[in-house]
Amino acid sequence: MTSKERVLAAVAHREWRHTGDRVPITFDAEGVVYDMLYKHFGHRSKEKLLDTLGCDTWWVLPKNYIMSATEKGKQDKTTIWGWGSTVVKYTGGEYSELAYSPLAATDDLSAIDKHPWPDITAQDYSSFDADAAAHSDKAIIAASSWGTYFLASFLRGMEGVLMDFAINPPYVEKLFGTITERVLAMLDNMLDHHAEHIDIVYMADDYCSQLAPLFSPETFKRYVTPYLKQVVDRAHRKNKKFLLHVCGAVRPLLPMIIDCGVDMLEPIQIRATGMEPAALKRDFGKHLCFYGGLDLQQVLCRGTPQSVADETRRLIDILGNGGGYVFGPGHTYIQIDSPLENILAMYETAKNYTSNF
Repeated sequence: MTSKERVLAAVAHREWRHTGDRVPITFDAEGVVYDMLYKHFGHRSKEKLLDTLGCDTWWVLPKNYIMSATEKGKQDKTTIWGWGSTVVKYTGGEYSELAYSPLAATDDLSAIDKHPWPDITAQDYSSFDADAAAHSDKAIIAASSWGTYFLASFLRGMEGVLMDFAINPPYVEKLFGTITERVLAMLDNMLDHHAEHIDIVYMADDYCSQLAPLFSPETFKRYVTPYLKQVVDRAHRKNKKFLLHVCGAVRPLLPMIIDCGVDMLEPIQIRATGMEPAALKRDFGKHLCFYGGLDLQQVLCRGTPQSVADETRRLIDILGNGGGYVFGPGHTYIQIDSPLENILAMYETAKNYTSNF
């Protein structure tokens, strides 16, 4: 199989064990990890690196996805949506952390209308088609924006949104409606003009901690499922699969997520409550293609190459049984505390493992 065929076969839940092939593989990491791998392999080609690791996916994003290119390199940045972030450095790397939520200071509904919302045609797709076409042998994953709740949690502040759920439904309805209108328009713009090479539409929309969802299933059904279903339907109308990113303990929400039509779930954080792989596969494996899974909290960062290899095979045996699995890290980005030898063991094992029977 080509990489594209391998991923799409997994999404379709087609069995792989007796074909002589393997489960599909994905990879992404913090920049420091990329640099470590480039140094190890003696080149700085992302294409060569992903091929060496056995990666079957390729991501394409607009140049101003969430953050405008003009903000690159700044200490204090403003996203295209209007919230502010600041760069916080730590040993070995840096992150941009939320510094300013423009809608946090008032409950006045007029503030939503007055906010400088991004133009729905503002995203820069100038390199999008060529990038996707150049890697058309792989499964192309594309995103136009984050999900409505995720965006609202930055614009309003997470505390503000959670309080609004409890005591200010009119604010939630107006804020979510305003954001969703733009999320859908941006997605339509991407799919109407750049769908040719896209296989999978991706959306990040984190609403869980490691212990539980951040709000009740009833609140999720009322405020999240309406827009989630609309986004998934847009992707399906163009015959694209839909990949939803939700970290943490998402299990209580999975029946509703499945009802919205989501095809794939990332990143499968197996140490979170309710995210034990065998139970997930048993209860939801007929409906979802799982994407990710290798634990970054203990196994990859603190294990040995042998324990990483053993866990890789375990996950493939469980989540890959009967298809429906793309193997990769249990967080979108491998972190800098992951030793080189463990990352190599993870991908060498996955690339060469075909069956446990």
